[in-house]
Amino acid sequence: MSGRIQPRWRRAGTGLLLVAVAALPAAGSAGAAPVQLPNAAAGAWPGGPAGAAAHLRAGRYQEAETGYRAAIEESGARLGLAETLRLTGRYREALGVLTPREEGASGTRELLTRARLHLEIGEGPAAVELLEELLAGGARPSSRLEAEAALGLLELRQGKRESGLDHLDAVIDAYNRAAPTAFRARELAAVGEAAAALGFQSPGLFRDALRVFDEAAARDPGDPRPRLLAAELLLEKFNTAEASESITAVLRHNPKHPRALLLMARVQDRGGGVSGGEPGRPDALAEALAVNPLLPAARALEVERLLERERIDEARDRAAGAAGDLPESPEILAALAAVHFLSGEDASLAALEARFRERWRGDPLLELELASAAERRRLYQEAARRSRAALRIRPDSAAAGRLLGLNLLRLGKMAEGRDILEETFSRDPFDALVKNTLDLLDELDGFRTVSRPPFEFVLPDSEAELLLPYVEEISREALETFRSRYGFEPEGTLRIEMYDRSADFSVRTVGIPGIGAHGVCFGNVIAMESPSAREIGSYHWASTLWHELAHVVSMGLTGNRVPRWFTEGLSLLEERRRFGDGVGLPFFAALRDDRLLDVSHLNDGFVRPTWPGQVAVSYFHASFVLEHIEREFGFPSVLEMLDGYRGGLGSDDVIQKTLGISPAVLDTAVDEVLDARFGAAARGLAKADHGAARILGAVPPGEDGGLDALLAAAAASPDNFVLQLQAGMALYEAGRNEEAFSHFEMAAEIAPEYGGADGPHRYLSLLHERRGRAEETRLALTRHLSRVPAAYDDWLRLAEMNAATEAPDAAGAALVSAIEAYPMYPEPHERLADTAAALGQTDLELRERRAVLASGAPDRAEALYALARAHLRAGNRDASRRRVLEALEIAPTFYPALRLLLDLRSESR
Repeated sequence: MSGRIQPRWRRAGTGLLLVAVAALPAAGSAGAAPVQLPNAAAGAWPGGPAGAAAHLRAGRYQEAETGYRAAIEESGARLGLAETLRLTGRYREALGVLTPREEGASGTRELLTRARLHLEIGEGPAAVELLEELLAGGARPSSRLEAEAALGLLELRQGKRESGLDHLDAVIDAYNRAAPTAFRARELAAVGEAAAALGFQSPGLFRDALRVFDEAAARDPGDPRPRLLAAELLLEKFNTAEASESITAVLRHNPKHPRALLLMARVQDRGGGVSGGEPGRPDALAEALAVNPLLPAARALEVERLLERERIDEARDRAAGAAGDLPESPEILAALAAVHFLSGEDASLAALEARFRERWRGDPLLELELASAAERRRLYQEAARRSRAALRIRPDSAAAGRLLGLNLLRLGKMAEGRDILEETFSRDPFDALVKNTLDLLDELDGFRTVSRPPFEFVLPDSEAELLLPYVEEISREALETFRSRYGFEPEGTLRIEMYDRSADFSVRTVGIPGIGAHGVCFGNVIAMESPSAREIGSYHWASTLWHELAHVVSMGLTGNRVPRWFTEGLSLLEERRRFGDGVGLPFFAALRDDRLLDVSHLNDGFVRPTWPGQVAVSYFHASFVLEHIEREFGFPSVLEMLDGYRGGLGSDDVIQKTLGISPAVLDTAVDEVLDARFGAAARGLAKADHGAARILGAVPPGEDGGLDALLAAAAASPDNFVLQLQAGMALYEAGRNEEAFSHFEMAAEIAPEYGGADGPHRYLSLLHERRGRAEETRLALTRHLSRVPAAYDDWLRLAEMNAATEAPDAAGAALVSAIEAYPMYPEPHERLADTAAALGQTDLELRERRAVLASGAPDRAEALYALARAHLRAGNRDASRRRVLEALEIAPTFYPALRLLLDLRSESR
């Protein structure tokens, strides 16, 4: 049954009702009590002739329009026709249909409909006039309630705060005083809107809003408005999955509802929901605009997406066209302002800001849009500044507080960012991003922060002792390398945070779990996963840190204006230069299928992928573009390009000005290089081959015809890398070593730079080892590891081989690389300590003996004794005595430790 909305909490002098919950339930969830009227069809949306109304509900707009026009004099036909025209973007025609107005109840509905039409296209004064006219007349109380809610929301946006809040208060009061069945669905939807708008005063109102939307949806199941309002509220709270359920419920009945499609596009942009986040899915925004080409929020989102891809000129054209069609729309004005801002068109931006504030001085939308645009372009200082401006306009804006708090954290202003987020959470405890981030900050309180200028390291307390020496060493090596190479000197502290849980890293990055990356750079702040966050062999922490520190350089040298493709390409190039890396099968397939983007649109592959694996392919493509530029035009050209980005130029202009060629010419040159380097391997992957589309692995006997069929396919396609590799793996498993050897050699010749964990060079090393050919084994394994630096076990194997050939320096280098792949186990530290002791490298031995202890040595007493001996060799007798005493506390009868202690005491006399 229907319930009351909590009373009016009056604004002055009352505290907030804090609701300690993590998420807001979707409309229709357990706990809601919708009321089903005995006759739900009575007065149901959209009204008018039944046939036309049915067509409208199903999204058959042409049929609906025909039906309504044929029966235009029937009751409700004008309203139905106006709604049909509104949904298809014919706003002026819709307004014309409703003039002159009917008398009585129909006239009241027409007034409301006309007001909402003006509101949708941003004509606030016209809407105010109509709503005030309705409230001044003798409309029935329920219609007054809709008008009161609409006027209250509108006045808040116009800066008439007290009057707007009074109107919304009156809506809640009217609902609470009335009988449970007094209101129709659209009136209940208005009550829900009022409750949601007042939620900043008492967060429980957000729950009330969803409950009332439930009531509205139950009273008129054919009306999409209540469910869409619920979805919008859930999206505001980042409850994306449940929002998508409400949206899907609407689209199930009307797959062409433009507002539902727009909301689904927002779900897709977050990478969640039923149809979002997967390359290849239909673009809901395109579908929305196909139905309603003028839908203001959809036009604005279109511009926003272009700006995200850094396609400024296209965004400017779309925004200008939208502003020409709907010159008063606040959403479109805000989108156009974002274009001016990112283009550096300060005068145009200032004029547009003044125009917006004149009409919508209580609406933070423009500042929020500018803050979001700055955030997407990694201009975090500007994002924080614009978020503060939004808070000055609407101090209770949770969106502004969230944006400000998160961007302060990205700038390393941890205390201030936390304070802002705590204050935001007090107003809205249902915002998932805010709550997740505050939970993460609580966890960070238990991390260890170590200041080692210019660095500040923030590490899990349980891992800090082990990780700190290696993280600091890689950081200093990278900084010194980049200082020499780029002339870069960081300004301020470089904060490096490592998270031992992938979900925590993801929350730090985007506010929700599931980002899928390993590291992110915000400028002077780096967040990344620690080695323990991923499985051994799947993640190389040292190269990730090096990669992110390279971002610090490119972002710092350009004032964060470097485009995504350039900074990612440069970071991967520097990473490959230091650690090596191989190319994956998806890159060969993309080259084969002509799926590589041109340089002018390479950003799209990072921010708007259209097929699985495109992001990873784009990383390598971008790095090859930068590699070609450096090789053909010299490294100073790379520095000149960075300087051009700092000056505000786009990629096309930077390429033309610095290299003296057009982007198209650069594309052609890079394509030729890639074809020469990888073309044979790419072409060898026949589109319908035996296994190129599958995960690499031996084909079990009996599958796809068994081993004989696989060997026949490989023989028929000698240039097919995948088939040769699979044939070699199958033969290896069958013990047919000589036959396997030839297939692995063929695979290595076809794709010498392949970087898979089970690449041909690894198998060749195993086969050489079976033959007793030590040097060939070592060379093959070295080739494999230059392409797969995360292969921890293979580094240990190489170290053992080098030690066996009495090459301690090479063995030590391999053990260092094993630690760079995964430092959490004692074995490489113990072996490296022994190697360092043999070479007389005392400092290295001490570090590694400590690491053995920190990584959980199975025999702690033995490890302490070994460390005590290392301290003694270093001349630190006091440290040696302390460590040997620790060993004896664990094992009082440990004879070597007792003897060392006696020696230390005798020598001290």
